[in-house]
Amino acid sequence: MILAPTLARLPFRPRRCPWWLAVAALTLGCGHPATEQECQEIADRVTKLELESSAIGRDPDTAKEQLERTRSWVKESQLKECVGRRITDSAMQCVRTAAKAQDITDRCFR
Repeated sequence: MILAPTLARLPFRPRRCPWWLAVAALTLGCGHPATEQECQEIADRVTKLELESSAIGRDPDTAKEQLERTRSWVKESQLKECVGRRITDSAMQCVRTAAKAQDITDRCFR
């Protein structure tokens, strides 16, 4: 798993980086080309769900800071891998309603 330097220094680590699996899954199926906003929404949702399941996510200030760090990292290094890949409206709805980050990779993009 490749982690950005900022993520490597953080007290919590995303489990097996579901963001990458979500991006990879966007290459499959029909739908429409993913927009930058949709890709950012996927990354935000995965990050929020990961934070909610960790002790660090209980502190609102720390959680907000972590979300901003992740947004910056995604924008700098990962967004180009996502934008333009195929995505369906049902996959985005699944992302929005997922209860766990793992649900996004297991259900939304399979």
